[in-house]
Amino acid sequence: MLPVMSSMPAPSATRVVVALDGPASSGKSSVGSAAAARLGLRFVDTGLIYRALTALALREGVTTDDVAGLVGLVDRVALGDDGSGRLARVLLDGDDATATVHTQEVDAAVSAVARVPEVRAALLDRQRALTAGGGIILAGRDIGTVVLPDAPLKLYLDASVEERASRRIAEHGLDPEGDEANLVREQLRARDAQDRGRAVAPLRAARDAVVISTDGLGFEQTVDLVAATIARAETAASAPVAVRAPAPVPAIKGEKPEPAAPPKRNRVLETAMRLDNDQTLLVRMTALVARIFSRIFARIHFEGLDRIPPTGPVILAINHVSNFDAVVTGAWITPALRRRRIHWLGKRELFDWPVLGWIAAHGGVHPVDRGTADVEAFRLAIRILEAGYVLLIFPEGTRSPTGELQEAKDGLAALAMRTGAVIVPIGVNNSDAVWAKGRKLPSPFPRRTISVRVGQPFSASDLVPSGTERRAAKAVATAAIMARIAALLEPRHRGAYASTIHEDATPEP
Repeated sequence: MLPVMSSMPAPSATRVVVALDGPASSGKSSVGSAAAARLGLRFVDTGLIYRALTALALREGVTTDDVAGLVGLVDRVALGDDGSGRLARVLLDGDDATATVHTQEVDAAVSAVARVPEVRAALLDRQRALTAGGGIILAGRDIGTVVLPDAPLKLYLDASVEERASRRIAEHGLDPEGDEANLVREQLRARDAQDRGRAVAPLRAARDAVVISTDGLGFEQTVDLVAATIARAETAASAPVAVRAPAPVPAIKGEKPEPAAPPKRNRVLETAMRLDNDQTLLVRMTALVARIFSRIFARIHFEGLDRIPPTGPVILAINHVSNFDAVVTGAWITPALRRRRIHWLGKRELFDWPVLGWIAAHGGVHPVDRGTADVEAFRLAIRILEAGYVLLIFPEGTRSPTGELQEAKDGLAALAMRTGAVIVPIGVNNSDAVWAKGRKLPSPFPRRTISVRVGQPFSASDLVPSGTERRAAKAVATAAIMARIAALLEPRHRGAYASTIHEDATPEP
């Protein structure tokens, strides 16, 4: 059962509780998460609770007509810390079910569940329970007005419909004048009207909220504003703030719940979120160690390293058949770039490793939350390329289980078309024979050769006939990009794109 809530004064060392509200696509989740990481606060997007309840309702076959049934599921839902201070793990009946809450089925049903007044009332205590110990940012649409009306700091992140629509349109690589973009605008207007006009907990800024308008501001500028506002509030606080003090959030089965405590500042994640371009001594030494490691297990042969442009935004597009791909390409491309470093996107959990996480954070790897990877990874990639840096991408998205090229997603083409970045195709041959999927380490016997071929740089706009509709343009560009990677590969690796290569063709030198 959910423990009874009680109000009590927090100890003087308790840090601030922040209520962060705003309309759809105002950046609450991404900005709030980044500000929390910078300040060493916990963070939770309360919409995740509604997603968790919706996922459980779908699993149990409980419909929105069964109000009592929905309310009865509330005590089976909880959020857990992901290890970095973000309450981003979804626990259903104590089991980790994070992967189940971002499906299309949940997307389609969550709004209807969230509109049920009895559900919102039942979840109030669950949301308030998350503030135990202070030092947290709660993001949502009614946090300052309903969930935490006594929060010591309330922020309202606002932006015009056009501004929010433009961000979402850019994230998805849509034509700003196309039908899809117009649909995005209409959906946002409809969502605003629905949120502001609903009878229960309508969307509005609290009377004492600090309203931050983000029109014309970039992501980093917005994070700076939010973080500075919170820091000033903490500095100005002269007395302890009353917060609700519930029992700890339930733990996963088999784990003992730990008492709540103010989180430590995660400096590793802060470092990983910064965009730097210079090759530090650590970057150069890591590449040297990777070259020595690679040569222990295989003969490495590179062709065309001088084709990588020395300036401007560059996407290195590489096939992916082995864990060795990143090791080998990073080891040899890094010195070829001279002063520029390679930027990578890596899963957030990587930064929990004491040594490896520190090296990754200082070496150009940036954290991506796999639960929201599609949007956040795209936004982060845009930031990297708009800064004029080098971004390495595996367009297939994951390692091939067979060694053959898989059908690629159109994210790379959308990025290139959005930013104008130059694409450099790279083909890695035979790395799977040295480090096969499922093996913990590569095998030096028998000694094999890994050949890596760098193709001619090109622009996505060169691949698409003028006047092509946006979605069709991305598909055309994706196929052309993968064909150029296939041309650099041995026949056994070409897979889904083998038909794009003439049988008598040899890999491009």
